[in-house]
Amino acid sequence: MMPLPKFHLERPQSLAAALRLLAESPDALPLAGGTDLLVSMKQGLYAPGTVVDLKKVPELGSLEIGAGGAFLGAALKLAAVRDEPALKERYAALSEAAAAVASPNIQNMGTLGGNVCLDTRCWYFNQSEFWRHSKGYCLKKDGDICQAAPGAKRCFAVFSSDTAPALIALGARAQVASWDGESAQLREFPLEELYREDGISRIALGQDELLVGLRLPESRGVKSGYLKYRKRGAIDYPLASVAVALRMADGVMKDVRIVLGALASAPVIAFEAMELLEGAQPSPELLTRAAELVGKRTCPVKNQAGTPAHRKSIARVYCQRLLTGLAK
Repeated sequence: MMPLPKFHLERPQSLAAALRLLAESPDALPLAGGTDLLVSMKQGLYAPGTVVDLKKVPELGSLEIGAGGAFLGAALKLAAVRDEPALKERYAALSEAAAAVASPNIQNMGTLGGNVCLDTRCWYFNQSEFWRHSKGYCLKKDGDICQAAPGAKRCFAVFSSDTAPALIALGARAQVASWDGESAQLREFPLEELYREDGISRIALGQDELLVGLRLPESRGVKSGYLKYRKRGAIDYPLASVAVALRMADGVMKDVRIVLGALASAPVIAFEAMELLEGAQPSPELLTRAAELVGKRTCPVKNQAGTPAHRKSIARVYCQRLLTGLAK
């Protein structure tokens, strides 16, 4: 049994109060569903002096779906995203991704924002203190080398969110709030700009910043899907995942977006494959060529189950399956 370390719990009632607490407590961490953070705290990976529980912050729980798009609050439960009929119809990839996260129990507790900001994972990091001490600490926690790539100068831990690739493929924008000393300030930017290709500094958020929600554009004519490869049909994080979104217009593919997950420290946009498909008529030969290009920007290391080559191969297969189904 691994007990939680001691910490001070705060339960703010507003977004401004939550941001102020984070700004004034350099060792504070935000808590949403807790399905990832609490496990990591038990493993000794994080020991915040203060935990800021966001469950009672009303600004984070909104769900708005209209003709011009949708806004999903960061505190929405993954089960709510999974089950919302309008999201299933308009943003299928997101609904499918939420349904693929871990298990129904986790989906009932975990939040969309928590999954979007999920910590990166690695064989050599996500272990107990006893295991890490015996093996030798890694660059991400207490050590000075990346155990998965000893000669590397950065951490290669993998970003394993299911919903982030789907949201990026759908053109989502992140709404982030920061504290200016007196009030909350909001800004929006494309979701892909939230991530960094670094297993330690994985997201571009400051200590006094919080993800408020995700804004999705109008979805008329958009067809999308998400596929995830994992060793077990439930619980497991993805070893490779693919999200695709596109429109069919006059027999050609438009606004093609292909995003890979679990193959790098950030979601990977398959620009070469997208460029090949944009404005083209779908054919088996063309879709095969596009699928062969999807892993071009990825270089995974052996820090997850399965070999890097096999995980990249699965991404190619899943990409071709999605493209074949969506481009009909």
